[in-house]
Amino acid sequence: MKQVLQQTINRLGYRISKIRPSIELSYIDVLDLVLQNYMQQKPDIFFVQIGANDGKTADPVTELIHKYRLRGLLVEPQPNIFKQLVKHYKDHPQLAFENSLIAAQNGTENFYAIRDDGQYKLPMWCYQIASLDREKMLELLSSQKQDLHLPTDIESLIETIPLPALTFQTLLEKHHVNQVDLLVIDTIGYDFEIIKMIPFDAIKPAIINFEHSLLSLDDQKECFAFLAKLGYSLIQVSVDTIAYLHAPTRKAFYTF
Repeated sequence: MKQVLQQTINRLGYRISKIRPSIELSYIDVLDLVLQNYMQQKPDIFFVQIGANDGKTADPVTELIHKYRLRGLLVEPQPNIFKQLVKHYKDHPQLAFENSLIAAQNGTENFYAIRDDGQYKLPMWCYQIASLDREKMLELLSSQKQDLHLPTDIESLIETIPLPALTFQTLLEKHHVNQVDLLVIDTIGYDFEIIKMIPFDAIKPAIINFEHSLLSLDDQKECFAFLAKLGYSLIQVSVDTIAYLHAPTRKAFYTF
């Protein structure tokens, strides 16, 4: 993976060198570099994004969609947020949208979100942690309880919303998707569960971008091992992990 990044950076006319701590650091979009490397082999790619939110906030793929006019399918379960998502990409006719949950079975599933009744003035990120994983939401709120001046009964902030649910396989069939080059997942602690739903024997995304930071350490280790066994090389970039299929690598050993 590092070799791929180095080659791509060099090709763009940049080089990596040691810098002094006082120098202001620039942000390098690693996902963009990986995507550029892959697009040399396949320029016309198709992506699927699970947990697309509004298409703007802390979104790892929104700039890439605008930059490359990527074709893809964006999934967001919350009806009010889904409307914002569709509006944000109104000038992108190459995109398709799905207002459903991705779950283990088709039907209806309980989804958990922050109650937006105006009683508490919460930062925007609180309304972005809607998830199938209620315990993860409680954990995140509890860690910020003092700073946000939350009530003693944190559970009262969470509302349960029954929403339509599709399996990953049903999602692909519904939208006639038979190839996924890039899969982007942000489901607040549920990412590994989504990854395990992928029918890898039928569809094997070349690149998977998911948020590892909200997984438990055990789930992180299991997820990394699961993907490595399938032939993916992994690189961690801040709170996310990028899995790239058959990327050239050098052997390394890590202790968790």
